[in-house]
Amino acid sequence: MRIGSNMKILFFLWIALTGVQPLLASAMTPPVQEDLSSRNYKLNTLFKLSGLQYVLGNIESVVEMAENINEEALAPGQGEFARRIMRQAYSSQRFYRMLRRPFIEDYKPQHVRSAIEWYRSALGKKILRLENEINNPASQLARELFAKKLLKSPPGEERISLAESIEGAAYRTEAGKALFLGYVKLMHPFNKKVDGKGLRKMLRALEGNITEPMREVVLRSLLFSYRNIKDKDLEEYAKFLGSPAGQWFTQTTLKGFKKGIRKASYKADLIQVELLKEIESGGPDYPLLKDIAPPGQRYLLIGRRDPFEPLVNDQGLIDVSEPERRSEARLFGGELRDVPPLALPVFVKIEDQHPQLYEELTRFERLFNNREELEEMEDEEYTGAIENYRDALERSADIKMDVSPLQIDYDALRMTGFIMKKTEAVAMFEIETTGYAVKKGDLLGPSFGSVEEVQDGQVIVVEKFRDYLGNILTNEKVIQFYQSPSNEGK
Repeated sequence: MRIGSNMKILFFLWIALTGVQPLLASAMTPPVQEDLSSRNYKLNTLFKLSGLQYVLGNIESVVEMAENINEEALAPGQGEFARRIMRQAYSSQRFYRMLRRPFIEDYKPQHVRSAIEWYRSALGKKILRLENEINNPASQLARELFAKKLLKSPPGEERISLAESIEGAAYRTEAGKALFLGYVKLMHPFNKKVDGKGLRKMLRALEGNITEPMREVVLRSLLFSYRNIKDKDLEEYAKFLGSPAGQWFTQTTLKGFKKGIRKASYKADLIQVELLKEIESGGPDYPLLKDIAPPGQRYLLIGRRDPFEPLVNDQGLIDVSEPERRSEARLFGGELRDVPPLALPVFVKIEDQHPQLYEELTRFERLFNNREELEEMEDEEYTGAIENYRDALERSADIKMDVSPLQIDYDALRMTGFIMKKTEAVAMFEIETTGYAVKKGDLLGPSFGSVEEVQDGQVIVVEKFRDYLGNILTNEKVIQFYQSPSNEGK
């Protein structure tokens, strides 16, 4: 007994001298939990940076391009009809909330940090902009010309391999299938070609049959999106998607997307029932159908002629067949409206330090301010000019600038004090645990805004930008005195 007691005394004496915690005590210490506000802030940052709000629109565009992969299951025009019903049944805001839910349920701090770091990088921002371009109607002409070129001169094996790697690691094919099958289910009662075929059996067969055609549609859209990106940059993107953080992000997005589709489909089914009742009643006004489907399509979708369309005119019988789809008219630079305007200080730096890029920007600015010259261009020349100017604008956005700790998102800036130095007003800001003094003329915020005025309780920041036509745009931000949550309501 005495030996055992002595051993215990020596053991605890050794712990006291070395500062080592006993293994048992260490195992019983609960892990530090990230507080709720910090978690929500990081998730909101990730949602904003990753463009999560555009996921539904992007997959709708993929399905629109894939609508003809099985015309027995989904007749021409029915995809748009189904989309309108779903959007009426379940708004994009509600879908976005459903999409977010799995991220909250399966929150992984280390993966969130890695994903935020990727989407904050210059390459991450560029790829996201280009991927979202597929959802822009203004890019339709460029997509059609690209598809024609793709058939004549396909890209090399390395580029195709990279696109396949990205497609395999991402969620678009599976998300596209889920939405396509949702449309098929919704349009089943309106589709004459599937009369007598069981819906469940048909959906099970389609599940496997449309995988490869949908994958081909996704690959074509990715090749279009990445047409101006170098292979080494795509390798970096594939590396991120294959990482634990990338896999967590894409699989969680897919999980949320499928949940949203199930919820939207359930709500859309209720509208489908009402539509069928209205059609079976014989109309003739069809108020619900008119509310959902556009003129020229609503009667075609239910297999009836539009009674308001005449059968004859001065030239004789009117051709009531579906018109051939044509390329969208040129927007004379309007295709570039989705490119964010360039912060004016960045443009000034380009003028001073990047003469070749500055010459490109000014040359394209003159071109896109000259409508007559744009009208004289051939389609391919016009599309090339759009793509080259877009590339120059995106390279301009990637120019590195010296920034101070105060040039961060406005949500992260906290004005905690206000003092007068002689006749000059100075606002005090706190970022994490460091304090900063801000006066008129200082740069503040993520877009190189300049402090215009410091008043008691607020700071006014003016941001200046240059758009693709050379117009100078001004934006004003007002930062109010920070009220901590504990002081609100006092």
